[in-house]
Amino acid sequence: MLFFSRYTYWVGAMVALAVLLAVIGRAGLLDPVQDVFLRVTGPAEEGLSSGFQPVADFFGDVGDVDRLQEENRRLLSENESLRNENAALRADSFRLAELEEALGSVTADPDVVLLTSGVLSRIQGPLTRELRIDRGSDHGVAVGNPVLSTQGTLIGTVTEALPGSSFIRLLTDSRSSVAAQVLGSPADGIAKGDGGAISFDLVEGSVNIGDTVVTSGLGGAYPPDIPIGEVTAILGDSQDPFPTVRLQTTVRISTTRTVLVMISFTPARFEVEE
Repeated sequence: MLFFSRYTYWVGAMVALAVLLAVIGRAGLLDPVQDVFLRVTGPAEEGLSSGFQPVADFFGDVGDVDRLQEENRRLLSENESLRNENAALRADSFRLAELEEALGSVTADPDVVLLTSGVLSRIQGPLTRELRIDRGSDHGVAVGNPVLSTQGTLIGTVTEALPGSSFIRLLTDSRSSVAAQVLGSPADGIAKGDGGAISFDLVEGSVNIGDTVVTSGLGGAYPPDIPIGEVTAILGDSQDPFPTVRLQTTVRISTTRTVLVMISFTPARFEVEE
């Protein structure tokens, strides 16, 4: 009973104190006390805030770093995809340009049948230069067929025709030789491969830098007037009746992806030199 009375008095006192503080607060009598309290606790609050701010900034920065790293990974992935797409578009553009040139060559002369073929591989040795293409005997390709670039320049001859593919010996191969002449001139001779280059051995006449050399058609191995290359160098003494003549072809075999096989031409005689 005594405990209950003390508890009742204590609760009553707290209620009375609360009512008293409320009345005093409404009357504005506690404002000076509040100002003093804020002045006393303000520096402590600012100190605690400034002390914990680096910690908060650190955790905020960690989150920002994670987001930046994720964004960087995303941008790198997009950049790689764009580079791959750009490379594919450039390859397609190059291939399209070759096919357009091939179409012009195919339709230029209705009596000449040119088979458009893709290059499968390049075979290169110290003195040998060959290509493998994706057309063979099943497509009408035969040994001895001349092979042209998409611009119509002679680049080689079919030496082996399999059902689905064929091998081409390029003019730059050391085993290649073509009866040739200077365009618009009686000068003629033999164009030969020189392990990556083409030389022109004069038999008759003279040549000048810039002259265009074409097939002569002599011997029946090639049709006449197919461009071979341009004279870029004449080596030897000016009095030498048989100077060494270098030809430069406009064909870039290292990047060529499309060639034309002249399947309408059957050579009178063609021997494959091993």
